[in-house]
Amino acid sequence: MTTRTHTRGPRSSAALLESAVLACFDGARSLHRAEIAERTGLSRTVVTSLLKELVGRGTVSVAPGSRDRSPGRPAFTYQLSSVVAPVALVRLGPGSTSLVLADAAGPRSADRIPVLPTSPGPWDGAVLDFLQRARRGGSPGVRQVVIAAPFPVTEDGPPVLPCDGPLARSLAAHFDAVASAHERLSRRLSEPVTLINDAQLAALGEAVFGAAAGTRASVHLSVRHGIGSGLVFNGRLFSGPGGTAGEIAHVQIDADGPDCLCGGRGCLATQLAGKDADLVLSELYGRALAGREVDELVAAGDPVALRFYQDTGHKAARALSGLVTVLTPDAIVIDAQLGPAHVPFTMSLAKGLGEHCPPGQIQHLRLVRGRLADAQAFGAVALQLDAGS
Repeated sequence: MTTRTHTRGPRSSAALLESAVLACFDGARSLHRAEIAERTGLSRTVVTSLLKELVGRGTVSVAPGSRDRSPGRPAFTYQLSSVVAPVALVRLGPGSTSLVLADAAGPRSADRIPVLPTSPGPWDGAVLDFLQRARRGGSPGVRQVVIAAPFPVTEDGPPVLPCDGPLARSLAAHFDAVASAHERLSRRLSEPVTLINDAQLAALGEAVFGAAAGTRASVHLSVRHGIGSGLVFNGRLFSGPGGTAGEIAHVQIDADGPDCLCGGRGCLATQLAGKDADLVLSELYGRALAGREVDELVAAGDPVALRFYQDTGHKAARALSGLVTVLTPDAIVIDAQLGPAHVPFTMSLAKGLGEHCPPGQIQHLRLVRGRLADAQAFGAVALQLDAGS
């Protein structure tokens, strides 16, 4: 596998220029064309063309009642549509739920509640209270509520597990609770409520706002808090006919491996020691490790931590090799949350892809570090913009 400098085409250049225009609004509620031209260094003609495209897609809006400050010509004031109507991300984690208000500039505010949808009353109340506080803070509300789920989401909701047993029953109960929460919020809110896999959201965020912007086809790998992936083609999320595209955790990498909850055998998920990398390393070291401590161990070259991420990278390569060979994506974006572990994981991933893929199919492939600290929040915003385009 070779590393190469990516040559950006016309679409890629336009995406970069649009990103520069959007970045101007960081800290500014509204701007005139002249102010945008001054902040970006672009000509007024280019700025006008970019604004026309962004307004057409619904990303940018003309501010109500705006007037030209130049004599004889109507120059309008522009604002991010998401400044007026951000998106609310409801992220389900182990034992708690994080609530994030985000727009194209990234997360604006966040809260964490120590409950999950399995406690309907407290959970619903906390989510609705968060949205109400957002309105009291000067926002007119949200355009969309996005529930990020750490499991596959089909068009009909969470999956039905084909097996039985205590763990399967526990997971099924959790899936049902999330589906029920989605239905309750949909009934109580005037805004649309979308349930989507968290890895897919992260993929969309990096493809629109981050490391994969301008690529024709990209794959995003979530690693640190659960192995998963998402596929984005020409800036649009590909979730497949059933909504579950990208589930590399359930690609078979060992035909003689143990049975998986998905109904398969020897899936990648069965070959990893656990879902959350920090928890797995805590078990390996026999003590609770905070994320910062894991980063320090990796950065110091601790052999146990390095071996864990090298092994995970090699197994991920086996699961990805078929997809990479068939699709030949421009880039694989590696979880930005990996921190120092990006190096051992990515080196092992590259080596594994080199072993399992034909050389001609990966000669142009780039493995890049994610740029967004919260790719899921940006993905929720991109999902909103995509729906309005």
